[in-house]
Amino acid sequence: MEEETSHRYLYSRIEPDEFRVLRILEVYPEIRFRMKTFSIHDAPEYQALSYAWGTSTEEEECICNDARYRISRTLGQALRGLYRHANSSWIWVDAICINQADDVEKADQVAGMGELYAYADRVLVWLGEAADDSDLACVLLPELTDSIWTLRDCEGKWNPIKLDDLESHRLPVASDPLWRAAFLLYARPWFQRLWIVQEIVLARDALFLCGKQKLEWHVVANFAVATMRSEFVGNLAVFHVRDIGTDQVTRSTNGIKLIHNLMRLQEGLEDPGKEVGGLYGAMQVMLSQAASVKVDYVYAVLGMLSEAIREKVVVDYSDEVKQNYGLVHASFFRLCLERVKDWPSILFSPTTARSNAPSWCPAWGSGWNAGYLPVVACRAGRPITTSFLPSFNSPPHATGGGGEETLRITGLCVDTVGDVFPFKQVIDEVTGYMTARRVLNFINDCAAYVPDGADNHRRFLGILIGEYTWFKNPVFFDLPDNDVLDSLLAFLEPLAEKQEHEAALDTDKPALDPDEQHRFWQGRYLNLLLLRWPGRSFGLTTSGRMMILPCDAKPGDTIGVFLGATLPQVLARHEDGLSWRYIGPAVVDGIMKGEIFKTMEDWLSRQESFSLR
Repeated sequence: MEEETSHRYLYSRIEPDEFRVLRILEVYPEIRFRMKTFSIHDAPEYQALSYAWGTSTEEEECICNDARYRISRTLGQALRGLYRHANSSWIWVDAICINQADDVEKADQVAGMGELYAYADRVLVWLGEAADDSDLACVLLPELTDSIWTLRDCEGKWNPIKLDDLESHRLPVASDPLWRAAFLLYARPWFQRLWIVQEIVLARDALFLCGKQKLEWHVVANFAVATMRSEFVGNLAVFHVRDIGTDQVTRSTNGIKLIHNLMRLQEGLEDPGKEVGGLYGAMQVMLSQAASVKVDYVYAVLGMLSEAIREKVVVDYSDEVKQNYGLVHASFFRLCLERVKDWPSILFSPTTARSNAPSWCPAWGSGWNAGYLPVVACRAGRPITTSFLPSFNSPPHATGGGGEETLRITGLCVDTVGDVFPFKQVIDEVTGYMTARRVLNFINDCAAYVPDGADNHRRFLGILIGEYTWFKNPVFFDLPDNDVLDSLLAFLEPLAEKQEHEAALDTDKPALDPDEQHRFWQGRYLNLLLLRWPGRSFGLTTSGRMMILPCDAKPGDTIGVFLGATLPQVLARHEDGLSWRYIGPAVVDGIMKGEIFKTMEDWLSRQESFSLR
């Protein structure tokens, strides 16, 4: 046997319409499998493995067709787990069945990877070995999800619920280990990767494996949807921050949002009328998920998109293309912009630098933009007196003379950035937290530029959280009857004194802890400050308009609107005086309803073309 297994496995060449599958023969004392090549048109029934590759460099030896073969420890763990559930099936495993050292084969196989998952009888998702009470979560997740759904009323609306009242609604108390186990299950590495998205979206059926436990896809999806729609589950995640850490809560939230976007992508594939929603879902996962190779942020989603997009993207893993991945990202984003009806401001986080790509291209893989500016009721690039909402991509974008890095878009310059007051002033340099005293002083300083009057104060507080119609939001249904600015300042003063007293006692408590109190300002308004202020500034335009804008914006930059878009945008002139650098979205008082122009004719007569680079 030693002589039989002393040589290394060598891949043979396969045709573009062929693929390899393997059958696991044994996993102890070492993994042994048989691998065979088939035509995609004449293949046996097979299942496909979906797992998180991971970044560990640890490897282990196994046997492939009686030859030595090295795999990652992560993959070895997945194959052993898989053997418990599918020990006699043909299985497609991308890391093995594609020759990763052959860029030509890899490009061919990756281009057709969507079909391989779509043709599989079932996709087996390996989440990892049992840990963090995962057995508890897997067994009780269906029952827990059903209980959450009972909180809807007869009209399908969600009834508000306090964490103290969970038990009365037949739900586990907030401190119950089941909640913690469920959040940690969705925080697992599989939920953070990008390639796994199409593996589920295109699957006929999917089975999730965690240790010895199994979960059907509909169970995993149902809990995620219930969590997204019921506000109290999000509050529960915050409740467990001290227990499992901020990073794990963030990863769990990302995993739950991922499942929600997977369903949007599935709907986009199944219903042509929902293609745009699916495209937004694809861009969201490109932003939130992680990929080891930069060009994969585009290649990993192609299988889920329309043929019209797929045929315009060439999968290429050459060194030249990988080094110039920014142009691959930008070229794909241009294809997306041709199909959506609004500039996707949600993709541009003010805390993320966009390097190696044009300024107008999102930083794919930078993480979910939790502090995005909402667009509900906004129509800055749409004339106020017409119900006609012009298509965002009409007139169409054009490359122009600047090459692939240039995007030409129709818009209008409406104002100029004047004074800027960075929100980072409220962050304590030592603790890294916002303190109530600094927030109080900052709001007082900015309020000095706001004209007196209850209406002006209400608009000012809306700008501070990036929601100019915030007072119409059902979340703020019990708005104080008196002047809202006076009410907020009256709330912050004793809170600041309380925190200063606690700091003097060295209690080491985070400032503005969102689950410490649930009064009107602390539980709602200040939580939005925590989301919206990082990476942004309060500012005034040269004409006196209040605004919230990216911290990279500087006095003299331009406030513009794009034709048909919902939010205003901040732009800066390049040194050539001809092209523009895209800074990011803003909320600017006085232009959010499209009131800067009265009619479509007015719009068209004043329009200009921005060449973004």
